[in-house]
Amino acid sequence: MSRIRILPVGGAGEIGASCFHVDFDGTGIVLDAGMHPRKKGIESLPNFDLMQDLPLDAVLISHAHEDHIGSLPYLIQRFPYLRIVTTPQTRAIAELTLHNSVSILQEELAREEGYLSSTASLIDAGKERHPLKPYTHDEIDLLIQSIEYRAYEEQFTVSGYENRNNADVNASFWDAGHVLGSAGILLEHGRHTLFYTGDVRMRNQTLAHGAQIPRRHIDTLMLECTQGATEPSSFLEWEDEAQRFAQRANEIIEQGGSILIPVFALGKMQEMLATIWQLMEQGTLAKTDIYTGGIARKICTVYDRNRYVAPRMDKEFEFADVEQLDFFEIEQTQEFFRRPSIILATSGMMVEGTMSFRFAQQWLSEKRSAIFTVGYMDPDTPGYRIANAQQGNEISLTEFSERQKVRCAIEHFHFTAHSMRDGLISIVRRTTPDRVVLIHGDPEAIDWMGFALLKNFPETKVHAAEIGKAIEL
Repeated sequence: MSRIRILPVGGAGEIGASCFHVDFDGTGIVLDAGMHPRKKGIESLPNFDLMQDLPLDAVLISHAHEDHIGSLPYLIQRFPYLRIVTTPQTRAIAELTLHNSVSILQEELAREEGYLSSTASLIDAGKERHPLKPYTHDEIDLLIQSIEYRAYEEQFTVSGYENRNNADVNASFWDAGHVLGSAGILLEHGRHTLFYTGDVRMRNQTLAHGAQIPRRHIDTLMLECTQGATEPSSFLEWEDEAQRFAQRANEIIEQGGSILIPVFALGKMQEMLATIWQLMEQGTLAKTDIYTGGIARKICTVYDRNRYVAPRMDKEFEFADVEQLDFFEIEQTQEFFRRPSIILATSGMMVEGTMSFRFAQQWLSEKRSAIFTVGYMDPDTPGYRIANAQQGNEISLTEFSERQKVRCAIEHFHFTAHSMRDGLISIVRRTTPDRVVLIHGDPEAIDWMGFALLKNFPETKVHAAEIGKAIEL
């Protein structure tokens, strides 16, 4: 009888630093290697020490968001013999995002206690952990060259280095409908099947098709729960939300104001830019200047190059045809308010030091303008404070910043790249799993999904993943 064991290394009971070790009779597969978006330096990484004495043969990456791929260079630094496999699109995007993170992470590590020269000593509850050093652009080049890529539903085999028990695992990627190149991961060993959803959306977006989930029985389902606490009936469908967005945006533009939209560089940027451009071309949204910049624009070129290769709603649409101005060419932020404009800037949660954070500091004082939030905001971020403020309130963007009066309009729109409750439950219905392991969600989302699954699928065993606590299958 097969021995299969899941060990959460990160991304259990929270959103961030996703990383799971799965042992199939001595063949070890790591699913994702992310970083925590709210934490800094060493504290943002999964606890790789948990895998020190475990079999390690391959790491499969579901997509190129930081919380799923950001710690990959450190994983390979620690375990350099690991085979790396992604989709072609994830590999292309990772080449951009990992290079972009080099200098940022070097600065963060340099501030960590115990950082000396090129080596950082990790301290965890008084216990010394494995040393890490910041990686370089040359190391990223080598890492990218070592990544294998496989198309959706193309089966490949992962073999253990020792392979004492003939423990080959057949693997394949399935379109997750989240961002370009995102994938659920199907693993088959003997008679056991395991499906890891990664981040998943079952319904269409402006560009992305809804997810393609295997239509078969799955023994073990590892299910993301980001929007598990979100009641779907309280939100409009994507197309209807776009109409509401256009109506409110027209009001701001007509009064001479400009709109700041904080977005993630991958996914949210491309979906919102395509949505805005479609609305303008249809005559639903007033045509005005659109500002973008940085790595998000480079990722748009990857979308264009893959429009006929990857699943897509509109294969004829190209970002190269969208008229955009570069906000890095603006010397003074006040220039944005000389005439109406729409600015799409990272980060999506307006984290301190990012362009959207810097812009927001000025936007808050502009009475005719507005900040439109379009996605999830972590409660510990400046974006959450802004999203939950109203005109006339006084807020502090960070723990140490001065209070600032909110003079601009604050509007929230729901353009999520994750499935809500109904979509997540539909995955369980489609795959009829014997076990469900709940991952990638805050405690409220995990609790709601656990209760719903036990109520609707009483024969299914449900586990809430905990970091360092193994699940034996």
